[in-house]
Amino acid sequence: MTARAKEWLLEAASWDPMGVISRAYTDEWAYRVCNALAWGYDWLYDELSDDERNIVRNALLERTRDIAEHAIQNAKIHLFPYDSHAVRSVSLSIVPSCIALLGDDENDEVRGWLDYCIEFLMTVYSPWGDDDGGWAEGTNYWMMGVAYLIDAANRLKSYTGIDLYKRPFLQHTGDFPLYCKAPNTRRATFGDDSTQGDLPGIKTGLNLRQLAGATGKGEYQWYAEENLRTNPGTEMAFYNWGWWDTNFDELVFQTDFPAIEATPPKDGLRHFKGIGWVGVQHAMDDPDNHIQFVFKSSRFGSVSHSHGDQNAFCMAAFGEDMAIQSGHYVAFNSSMHRNWRRQTRSKNAILINGKGQYAEKDKAKALAATGTIKAAEERDDHIYICGDATAAYQSLSPEVTCAEREIFFVRGSYFVIVDKVDAKTPVTIDWLLHANEPFELGKTSFRNTQKRSGFYGQVVWSEAGKPEITQKTEFTDVDPADYEGLPVSTVLNAHYPASTRHRIATLLVPYKLDAPKRIFNFMDDQGYDADLYFTDPDENTFKVVMKKLANT
Repeated sequence: MTARAKEWLLEAASWDPMGVISRAYTDEWAYRVCNALAWGYDWLYDELSDDERNIVRNALLERTRDIAEHAIQNAKIHLFPYDSHAVRSVSLSIVPSCIALLGDDENDEVRGWLDYCIEFLMTVYSPWGDDDGGWAEGTNYWMMGVAYLIDAANRLKSYTGIDLYKRPFLQHTGDFPLYCKAPNTRRATFGDDSTQGDLPGIKTGLNLRQLAGATGKGEYQWYAEENLRTNPGTEMAFYNWGWWDTNFDELVFQTDFPAIEATPPKDGLRHFKGIGWVGVQHAMDDPDNHIQFVFKSSRFGSVSHSHGDQNAFCMAAFGEDMAIQSGHYVAFNSSMHRNWRRQTRSKNAILINGKGQYAEKDKAKALAATGTIKAAEERDDHIYICGDATAAYQSLSPEVTCAEREIFFVRGSYFVIVDKVDAKTPVTIDWLLHANEPFELGKTSFRNTQKRSGFYGQVVWSEAGKPEITQKTEFTDVDPADYEGLPVSTVLNAHYPASTRHRIATLLVPYKLDAPKRIFNFMDDQGYDADLYFTDPDENTFKVVMKKLANT
């Protein structure tokens, strides 16, 4: 086996560093070849002759220089940190390569690269979040980025004594998948996600297990165990195999981290202020009663692996996804990706005059199409979230002066969604909701039924007039080859007539098929306000006040 590994190492070292596996041609391959050379050089060093060491070392040095110079001098990630691939190269390739190259003699060039990486990881990183631990590119790219960060943190700790785990980001970042993609959810979150509707990748759980060991948080260990329990047999799926070696994860975990006892996660919300995400979890450790709700209004706009989805939401309940992110992440820049998944029309959001938010390739425009979480609070009988996506909609509809959405999650049971849109000239509103299955439609209501659960919605109030509700099952403007053999979701569209002012209140109620739920509602609009009342079967009443035009 050692001889075979040596043969592979020398073969890889013989490949042209500036050829088809160079960073400029295809960086994903270049990173992995560089990483393989680093580990091979380190582990097989004593098996190599002086001549063989020179061959491997020279190849590794040239490949590392190519990657490091791009990240530091061309991409300038310390100044412009939103190049996700160049940022990833720091942990994936440059850190292990520098440690391997510095193993036998001091080299000022290599030492300079390593110093740069350490300073970057201790200060700028992560450009996609802050001390709350969020990751603006979404939970799938969190899985990838943090996987490599964990590897780099472990190597730096053992080689230099520098402990990245003391940083607040790494102390809290396990909360991001915990509250924004529970182990039993599939499509109920945001960002590019390559699992195509499968459960969270097993590397998500393995990351959480290592973070549990580094932080002592039992809820992270709970996630890891639940992820591995519910998602067995996916080790060879394309989004797992080839990216990670789970056996090596097991080796590292057993040698580097203490075992942490699992503890159930707490109900409630996590507001990731730095990225503008709010994750809500109710009864996460009880699949029969679990509800997940994720809301986004982000300062990162639609840059990188983010989409035009400010003020959008996703919902899952009772082990099934309900209000989903539509489409499939078959490939970056595919027609599915460009024309559907990145666009607002694939989200549980609104269109204004048929337009969504900027989600094309201009990074400056993408970063300007932003949203803001104005409030995210746990109150006595409900959770309240308010997002402002005015700037995001102004990117394509400059006549818009206000685009806000409020969420009321009442007694862990149902949702009231209030949309507020003002414009200089009359605008129409398309209120979109995506689901795995087609809807049953009424004049002002809808219902969606799945295998074990369902949800229904009711338009409770609209200041500009009643909607016309339609649905379609298709991916508009997408090459059918992009989703051949994959399921096609359905989008509901509640179309509201043109007005300079819209105030729309929608009730959304998830339920189990064996325990149907009805929330009663009525309206009192005798004064300057419209008071909307909601009553559950236990006669708990909740009121939402809508300010009328005359009052405002």
